[in-house]
Amino acid sequence: MNAFERSVFHAIAVSGLAFPVVEARAHESVDHELEELRVESMQEATSDFLAMLTDEQRVEVMAALEDNATRTSWSNLPVVMAPRSGLVVADMSSDQRRALHGMMASALSSQGYLKSATIMWHEDVLREMFDAMLAELPDSDPRKAQGIAFADNYDAEQFYVTVFGNPEDADWGWLVTGHHFAANFTVSGGRIAFTPMFLGANPQVVQEGRYAGWQILQHEADKALALLRSLNEGQLERAVVSTEVDSDVFAGPGNQISHETSYGIKASELDEAQRGLLDSLIDEYIEDASDEAAQRQRAAIAADGLEALRFAWWGATDTPRGRYMFRIQGPSVLIDYVREPSPGGEYNHVHSIIRDPSNDYGSDWLQRHYTEAHRD
Repeated sequence: MNAFERSVFHAIAVSGLAFPVVEARAHESVDHELEELRVESMQEATSDFLAMLTDEQRVEVMAALEDNATRTSWSNLPVVMAPRSGLVVADMSSDQRRALHGMMASALSSQGYLKSATIMWHEDVLREMFDAMLAELPDSDPRKAQGIAFADNYDAEQFYVTVFGNPEDADWGWLVTGHHFAANFTVSGGRIAFTPMFLGANPQVVQEGRYAGWQILQHEADKALALLRSLNEGQLERAVVSTEVDSDVFAGPGNQISHETSYGIKASELDEAQRGLLDSLIDEYIEDASDEAAQRQRAAIAADGLEALRFAWWGATDTPRGRYMFRIQGPSVLIDYVREPSPGGEYNHVHSIIRDPSNDYGSDWLQRHYTEAHRD
């Protein structure tokens, strides 16, 4: 059995923003007229999606905005390892699926929608690789039966959607989640929140076959590496927390308290060019949401100030495809990106998340507290 096979069957066993550089940008205000138009577009698209459903499907997809368990029922794990709430794509007609993607596109930017749709599609690529591996196993191998039972987790139809509240009201939201993906959007009083948002991929770069060379979440890594390489020796000493990755730090589902410990170098200790690199990296994340939502988030991060914003690194600093993790951290933003082990002793598997410690799920605006349960 090769490394890929060992990695897969191990998984089966387990289952058994930025401060702107240019002064003019630091004072830019949220365009409330455009934000109002964006909210109207999101309301219309979500209402259109709900109208396409049967009465029975609508019962599955709808939940109360204050329903803590359902609002936080997202995960990056395969569905069998972390069951989801809501209506699954597999049970939707073509018309309903088009309406779902219309709902997502109304809230995401073009780059954010492309990342999201690609991650959903990528499950079929993973399934193709998985099926090819199973085909090489003899029927007498008990792991083949285990693998066949597990294989349905890798499927572009295994994504779940929930709509919270009534999109015609002032406060409402939606969640779409599945393997390596979770997008949470909240509308409250005409404002848009888009955290937590989890994006991941395995393989991060497709190595073989018709899709060889396709990359997911590469710009996030490239921009972080550019910032890291710009640091001088003294700055590196403050930025690098450890030469080893600490997986417990990653702010995944159930790890909301991860932001309570500060790591890394302060943005105020960077020079102007380095601040520009950090700004670009943060934009890579917040601009996955619509321009209007990103602008509001950027303004919140700018208001926190340079002293409150940090950049931290764990793991190898000279191996772009090696094992590492980076973090951007401030009162209004928490970004984590980690390269995880993958077949062949490589790290071609990534997890990435953006949170707003002050307003995940729009909690500050809604004056509600949403507590996530650990799901690993």
